[in-house]
Amino acid sequence: MKGDDTMKDVITIGSASRDIFFLTSRGKIIPDDSIFEGQLLAFPVGAKVSIEQAHFTDGGGACNAATSLARLGLKVAPYLNVGRDEMGEQIIVELADEGADTHLVTIDESLRTGTSVILLPEGVGDRTVLFYSGANRNLKIEDWTKLKNTSWLYVSPISRQAPELLSGLVDFAKENSIKVANNPGLGQLEQGFEYMAPILEKLDILIINHSEAFHLLRTRDPGFAHDDNRTLVTELLKTGPRIVVLTCGGEGSCASDGGAIHFQEALCAEVVDPTGAGDSFGSTFVAAIIMGHDIRTAMHMAAINAASVVGSIGAQDGLLGYDELMRRMRESAL
Repeated sequence: MKGDDTMKDVITIGSASRDIFFLTSRGKIIPDDSIFEGQLLAFPVGAKVSIEQAHFTDGGGACNAATSLARLGLKVAPYLNVGRDEMGEQIIVELADEGADTHLVTIDESLRTGTSVILLPEGVGDRTVLFYSGANRNLKIEDWTKLKNTSWLYVSPISRQAPELLSGLVDFAKENSIKVANNPGLGQLEQGFEYMAPILEKLDILIINHSEAFHLLRTRDPGFAHDDNRTLVTELLKTGPRIVVLTCGGEGSCASDGGAIHFQEALCAEVVDPTGAGDSFGSTFVAAIIMGHDIRTAMHMAAINAASVVGSIGAQDGLLGYDELMRRMRESAL
């Protein structure tokens, strides 16, 4: 695999998958108040359902972040676990083509590469994901010294089968003067505040969405009932991260380093597929901070890249290079 031991700007750690998108007008949306999402996507049992389009792309939080960071010109190495199969090989080849260093990608001999089938009902603006975690379940650090040659770790959601990995990563980073950005997933957040507290206090950047933030703070205090964005950011800052980034979907985002709380509106875009918007926003924000931009500029850059991503099918096709991103920044300032 392509790579070397030179100093990297960022090592991304987390999941990788091969994503298969099916765009269809055949699914029926059924309201259902008994579930959180409020709607079901239904197909006839026993039917053979035709689709209008099929797309095959790479995905997974750490893979998406690595591609994003590489396109923005940073030296990045993803730490992933894929199966010994054609899909895993394809992920490695495409990451290398993006300019990422792939020598930290490990090959799993027992599980196949993570795979997602993503159903995009025409005209709905959202998707239903069927996912197989596969080799992501076995992600582990065999040789910690391989993580020393970087300035930052970007830790995306990790499989719930590796509950101690996140805490181990932030402890390692602290001991080796490496900065950490973390976008925790359900596998981490569902363990509650007691688990997350020693992690949060060591983070340089926490990236979390509105519902996740509220859930996390409720596990600290079951009586916590403040779900406004400013309060959530303020309370999360008290737990220790140097910067908190709170994403709120179509409502935009908030971020603060303990000073002013900055707001960035979501930019207008035709939403073809929302997959990867969060990964794009988080990784672009971190890239901008690494490049020396302030929080407001970083949020604007992140919003532009996220708006570009949702205009294409898949998490990576819409990711912008640095020059194009800055061109759009200049245009939006006019």
